[in-house]
Amino acid sequence: MADYVLLRKGRNALSTVMHVVLNVALAVGSVALTVISRSWILGVLLVLLSKWRVVAVRPRYWWLNIKANLVDYIVGISLVLLVYIADTSSLNAWHIILMATYIIWLIFIKPRSSEKANELQSLFAVFFGTYAAAVVTDTLNNPLLLTLICFVIGYGASRHILMQGEDHDYTLSTFIFGLVFAELAWFLYHWTIVYSLDLGSISFDIPQLPIAITTTFFVFMRGYKSAVRHDGAIRVDDIFLPAVFSALLMFVMIFFFSAAKFNIY
Repeated sequence: MADYVLLRKGRNALSTVMHVVLNVALAVGSVALTVISRSWILGVLLVLLSKWRVVAVRPRYWWLNIKANLVDYIVGISLVLLVYIADTSSLNAWHIILMATYIIWLIFIKPRSSEKANELQSLFAVFFGTYAAAVVTDTLNNPLLLTLICFVIGYGASRHILMQGEDHDYTLSTFIFGLVFAELAWFLYHWTIVYSLDLGSISFDIPQLPIAITTTFFVFMRGYKSAVRHDGAIRVDDIFLPAVFSALLMFVMIFFFSAAKFNIY
């Protein structure tokens, strides 16, 4: 019996090590392929191939699995696109930061399943997804594409949180959140400030869009979950601090940091 227990522990330890190694390899490989090829295609393809188990079932389950893994898709593809946008002429510090972010996501954030972890996973997807979408669609000068992508991000992020509750139907709510994201993206595309942050050897640009949508999503989700828990009534205690923080952040951005590097539109 003791030998069996030791064998099980050894297998669990080996499985954990292999899980970490494969995830690190995915993060390093997706960044390396993007930089070496100077194209986002191979990096995104590696991210998609890493999700092979999504389609390793009967075709009727494919759509359900895709929706269930949408947040992971958003984070992985967005980080690869940000690597590509950050200049692929050579590996730089910004690439290393994005690679480390992807490793943290894969090893420490994605595997967790608590309520707080689900919220963090959704916020991760919202921030990096809208960040990449804002920059990519600006280069294409395509607000309709940005609106569509943000709808998908809003749908996937809200579904990731709301599906955890088994006592109510979240179908309509996810579409509403998707529409809210799309409307915010359409509005902010025509009035978006891009901030240039210089941290010595590292410099990068960040639009207002991901900041505004992420904080808005955070407040909306807290309000929605409060209403679900209290039979439709939103308690002030549940949303007061998130709302105040978000309002102060938006106030500071609009009135004190509007003289940014450039305006997209």
